[in-house]
Amino acid sequence: MKIWYNSVRLLYRREEREIKMGEKRKNMFNTVVVALIAAVFILVSVLILFVPQIEIKDICYFCCGAVLVLGIYMIVRYFLTEGYQRLSEYGFSQGVLFVLLGSCGLVSADAIASSFLTVLGLALLLSGVIKLQYALDLKFMKDKAWIGFFAVTILFLVCSVVSVLKPFSDKTFYEKYTCYVLLADGIATIVNIGYLRFRIKAYSNEQEESVESLEES
Repeated sequence: MKIWYNSVRLLYRREEREIKMGEKRKNMFNTVVVALIAAVFILVSVLILFVPQIEIKDICYFCCGAVLVLGIYMIVRYFLTEGYQRLSEYGFSQGVLFVLLGSCGLVSADAIASSFLTVLGLALLLSGVIKLQYALDLKFMKDKAWIGFFAVTILFLVCSVVSVLKPFSDKTFYEKYTCYVLLADGIATIVNIGYLRFRIKAYSNEQEESVESLEES
């Protein structure tokens, strides 16, 4: 009876580890995508601010092309990793969405360029919402730094709303304001991701140690 119980427990723990590994790979992929978006934010803001020779339309083509390539990669990855054999795996649908967005963007690059700053403001809003969740994740892990990340995220959200509402009469100032916010947001996102990954790893180790100590007792 004891041997049977130990075998069932080992099998359960093996399945649990496999599920956790799948979740870790999924979370890592999502983190990499957010980090790449932050890197694009930094690149776009630097190009607009310090390389005036590059036109906004060219940047639109670059961003839409990057979204298209990312979508194709997500679709290919979905099939290579056999995501269709797991529940709550949305890599395929997300990839299709990115492919459609990138394709529509490439076709409508002129229209996007005319309202490019507003699009950047909306992208900043999305980035702020993601960082808001990161701050709440830190709070869940009882990290005292969560309040600082939360306050900074709220500040970025306010700046993003201002960028979308565009209350500025000076177009040059509006462009520089949006790009500087975009640059700062990209840097803040990368810092946020790095700290969050560090805390998640430490938190996971603490949880595993507590479980092992309970089993031993």
